[in-house]
Amino acid sequence: MSNQRISLVICTICLSLLNFANIKPAWSQQGAKTDNSMVYAKGNKQRINAFIVLLRLRHDLFLRWKDSGKWPDDKEANAALAAHGEYWAKQLGEGKAVLAGGMEGDYWDNAAVIIFEAESLEQAQQIAKADPAVKSYVFQAQVRPFGVSFITNKYGKKE
Repeated sequence: MSNQRISLVICTICLSLLNFANIKPAWSQQGAKTDNSMVYAKGNKQRINAFIVLLRLRHDLFLRWKDSGKWPDDKEANAALAAHGEYWAKQLGEGKAVLAGGMEGDYWDNAAVIIFEAESLEQAQQIAKADPAVKSYVFQAQVRPFGVSFITNKYGKKE
């Protein structure tokens, strides 16, 4: 008998023994248990057809920030950024926004990311263009289709 065939037989026997003992190998489980008995797994039932907007800070603001180490005292930009936060909080409240965050650190391509749901690419582009920080040219926005395969249940309600 070849080594490959022997390995296959051994694997089959081991899996049969695990099944007989009602033990599931870790790789077959949906999530992993932690100390507090929470099972982390997929929080969504199906793929989410969403969009991602990549937001890049206006170059002059980025350079002033990087050169001085302090955020520029630009009243118009600061007002637009405050309105930007309110705008996306509203999208979250309406169930459209899925995830938002920005890079931390000193990267040449510092970008923020927002994943959100929309009916079409055109609607997604309209949502991004309606962002006050995009409208006032504080951010440049690029919108792309983005399929969310899973979202962890780690941050959901704990029972």
